[in-house]
Amino acid sequence: MTNAELSARLLSNVIAFKHLQRERGTLRHLGLPGVDAFCLPEHPEHARAQQAFFHDAGALRDALPALTDFYRRLDLPGWRVVLPPGDAEARRVLEAAGFGPDAVRMDAMGLALGDVPDAPPDISLEVSETQDDMVAINKRTWGQLGRQLDVWLRPPRLPVHTLVAKAAGVPLACGLARDVGDTAGIYMVATVPEARGRGLAAQVMRGLHHQARARGMTAAVLQATPEAKPLYQRLGYRDLGAWETWGRLGPPACFTSSDGG
Repeated sequence: MTNAELSARLLSNVIAFKHLQRERGTLRHLGLPGVDAFCLPEHPEHARAQQAFFHDAGALRDALPALTDFYRRLDLPGWRVVLPPGDAEARRVLEAAGFGPDAVRMDAMGLALGDVPDAPPDISLEVSETQDDMVAINKRTWGQLGRQLDVWLRPPRLPVHTLVAKAAGVPLACGLARDVGDTAGIYMVATVPEARGRGLAAQVMRGLHHQARARGMTAAVLQATPEAKPLYQRLGYRDLGAWETWGRLGPPACFTSSDGG
């Protein structure tokens, strides 16, 4: 499995995960050919919520006028386009439209499950049918997100596979997988502050991989923070490059028919 294939799987999985949030009433969505745009108008300060994803540079070019109008009507001038690594044509499209990269980057990572041996966790992990423990752990880890995480407690039941590590009944670490095709997207991996350094996140990851294989998944993909990236590399994940976020550097460009508008 090539890096390009893993990158494409990650993009599809992230979009599918965004739709789970949209279905629970918080994100708004604009769907265009080859483009998916999301936003959270109630929280314009959260730049990662106001993002557009695209599958090819031509689709992005054609969609820019509609994207600009969508975010302008919602008074969200700080929206961003997510640019995967290596897409030189899309970079040129964005530069020509007056966009530039900001400091926000997320490392894309992928694992072909057949490339590494199956290594089940050494500890007992709880399969959680609800997301209460996952939300509580992530709230403690990412306190600035606050009530945004409560979206995962809303019905309908999430079509995900959640594992929780506990000690004496106390939730300490967690993670979940969202299957799209034969690829498991890994999300919400977190450990409460007082339990860090004990290898619990690695045990959760091993459990998620083990379960994914049993479900017939052939790959796992995720986005990594700088702090967590070494853990994923030790587990066999490949570095697929950094996803950049691009925003406008000035007033919107005047789109004409030659711009694909």
